[in-house]
Amino acid sequence: MIESVPARGRSTPTGHTVAVHPASTVLFLIGYLLAVPVAFRMPRVVAQQHRLALIGHQTGVMLATLGWLSRGSFTVAVIHVVWMFGVRVWFSTNPGGNSG
Repeated sequence: MIESVPARGRSTPTGHTVAVHPASTVLFLIGYLLAVPVAFRMPRVVAQQHRLALIGHQTGVMLATLGWLSRGSFTVAVIHVVWMFGVRVWFSTNPGGNSG
């Protein structure tokens, strides 16, 4: 029988152990480095229909979402998916540079 190895982690003030996953940390690092700079310029990206910037942003958010899923934080992952969907709808409903 295979015994489970306890996850490395840190303790919270309430005594619960939060697992530290190196893979999810890499996903966060790459994902947020792609997504955050574009998110700050999102009105301009939408207004000028910069598809490459949108693809980079969506890829970054997707990688961050996978990082949250790998840590078991489904609520945060759902928030990221809702954000991705909302940005995509915003981008799609403003063709031709209509930002208002």
